[in-house]
Amino acid sequence: MVTAWVALSPSTLQSGCVRIVPGTHLLDQVPHVETRAAKNMLTRGQEIAVDVDERRAVAMPLRPGEMSLHHIRTFHSSEPNRSNDRRIGFAIRYIPTRIRQLEVRGDSATLVRGRDRHGHFELERAPKRDFGRDAIDYHRTITQRRHGIYGNAG
Repeated sequence: MVTAWVALSPSTLQSGCVRIVPGTHLLDQVPHVETRAAKNMLTRGQEIAVDVDERRAVAMPLRPGEMSLHHIRTFHSSEPNRSNDRRIGFAIRYIPTRIRQLEVRGDSATLVRGRDRHGHFELERAPKRDFGRDAIDYHRTITQRRHGIYGNAG
């Protein structure tokens, strides 16, 4: 399970680039808490509920078009954006089809390779054309469902 974080704008120390703690992907799943904190941009304000040695954290600054890769269990975070510009990125999570969501039901995913022999996620359909009305409506439906599943911090 890997996350690709693609920078669409500069992701610098000043703008709060992603930071990771190397080696933490080797740990078992650690407890998480949902803070629903107003200044946390995650859907439920999720945070890990363990002490982290911040001295081990490594910053991963990126230029637009660059990306970082990290295992989903790697301790990762970002500092607040203290720059005068937005930090914009796109997170893509890749998982094998054998993985299933334990906390919620009804989530969907895009199959990017191979065949799904497990059926743990609703497979999202590919758009017939760019910006087609049916694709936009389907995206809205999926987004609303996902907000209902995971909550919406905004």
